[in-house]
Order: sequence, then structure tokens, then C-alpha cells
Amino acid sequence: MKRVLVAVVLTAGALSTAGCTGDQDAGGGPPASVASLPPPPVTATPSVSNLNDTRLPLDRYTTTVDQFIDLDYASKMVAADCMKRFGITYKFGRQNLDALRDRTNRLGLMDEAEAKQNGYHGDPEDVAQYTQTDSAHTNLTDDQALVLLGTRPGLQAPEGVPAGGCIGEGHSKVQWNLEEDSWLEDQTNEAATRTFADERALTVIARWSACMKESGYRYDTPDDANNDQRWWKDDSVVASGPEIKTAVADVRCKKKVNYLDQMTSILTAYQQQIVENNAERLETAHRNTQNALKNAATVLSGR
Repeated sequence: MKRVLVAVVLTAGALSTAGCTGDQDAGGGPPASVASLPPPPVTATPSVSNLNDTRLPLDRYTTTVDQFIDLDYASKMVAADCMKRFGITYKFGRQNLDALRDRTNRLGLMDEAEAKQNGYHGDPEDVAQYTQTDSAHTNLTDDQALVLLGTRPGLQAPEGVPAGGCIGEGHSKVQWNLEEDSWLEDQTNEAATRTFADERALTVIARWSACMKESGYRYDTPDDANNDQRWWKDDSVVASGPEIKTAVADVRCKKKVNYLDQMTSILTAYQQQIVENNAERLETAHRNTQNALKNAATVLSGR
């Protein structure tokens, strides 16, 4: 899969059309910016065989796949009742997001078996989940979508439609703060971005590049190898022989230079810096998510 982000965070903004939630209090005051802070110290370099087995500092606060599915489904149940008031049958189901549970390759391709099978293209079924649209929304007519989503620029919802549409009513009932989830996504992506720009990470990447050169490949960074235009002339085409050989060499060089250990330790330091500088807001977000999950459970138990 062509990589444009080094981290993927599960948020409603990424996987579900959000209603208006501006009236919900994010809590904890404005976020503290860590962009101007000096690089944090790396206190330890743990042995990491797979990122799935590592708990990162922001994991406590971000929405898990199972939590997202419950919050999304409960919100849609409320929205469906709302849509009935307007004579609309809103059909929906639980989203299949199993691929998002796996973060083996979040810091770059690390799975040699996958490299041998799919090169940089990834498993087709997993890629489809990353790029899916929500059929519960796309199966609606324009007028029905206006009831679901509410008034938008240039489009006036029918009289009686709640603020943010019926899906907004669902989010409000569950008290799912989508703006808060979006902010958490920003923090996780900021930590990842700063990690890859860190001098310590650049040193690791330079060692990887030297290893690749010894293997006959000239790339400055893993992203350069992943995003080589030869692999992406047609996204529907399966990985070629040269792509697979490059991907395998990439993974082996990462292992040789302890890429995952080093990058995970740096990422952990940046996430911890964010936690320390936004402790109050993060704890508020955590409490709000737990409260929303309780509300979602109440909605789900009623059906």
C-alpha cells in the first residue's frame, strides 16, 4: 500500500461521516504545542519484535477498533430512529475494520512474509478496509443524506432536522466527541512526524540506506523505496518481481540496523512528551471516551 502517513489512528473523521459536534466540550483547555520543544531524551531502546506487542504512551487515550465500532454502531442506531421520524429507513451495519487492528507495518514495511507475497502493495483485503467508504451513507439519496447529515453550505435540511442531522443526534445521544478524537489523531501523527525528522532517526535511516546500497538498491529512505513510481503506475496491478525483491531487501536491512527498536524508542519519547504537556486534556478525553462507551452500551443493550 502506498504510504502517505506513518501512523494510522482510528477516528470518526477518518472512517465515518461526522455530524456537527461543536457544542461538545473538549475540556482541559487549549492543547499545548510540543512542536517548539527540544527533542525528548530516549531513556531506553527496547527489543521490539512487532509493534502490536508494544504499548505506546498515547494508546491509553486513543479509540480502539472495538470501541470505534461500538460507538459508531450505537450512534447509527439512534440516527436510524431519528430518520424514521422523517419516513426514511436507514440501513446500516457494523463496519469491518479488522485490518486496522494490525500495526505491524505502521513504521514502515517490517513483515518479510508480506514483502515476499505482496511487495509494498499489502494484502488486497486489508487495503480495501483502509480505503472503504461507509455504505450506510453512500446508499442514501441526496435528500436523505441531508436529513442524516444536516444543513451544509448551500443545502438546507428539512424543517425539524436536528443540528448536525440525525447522525449528529446519534453522536449527541452517545456523547461521542468527534472533535476530541480528531485532536488525538493530530497528536499521534505529530509524534510520528517528529520521530521521522529526528536526528537520531535520520541516523538509523542513513544506516538502512547504506545497507540497501550494499544490496544493490539506491534509496535515501524507506519511503523512497515504498513509493518508487515503478510500483505505482497502476494501483490495481499486483507486485512485480523487482518490487518484491526490493521490499524483501528493505525488510532485511531494517532488521540488520535494528530499525524497529530504534524508531519505536524515539516514537515513544515523542508520545510521552505529548502526554506530559497535555496531561489534563488527555485525561479529560479518556474520561469522555469511557462515558461515551457506557452510553453506547446502554443504546446497544436496548435492541
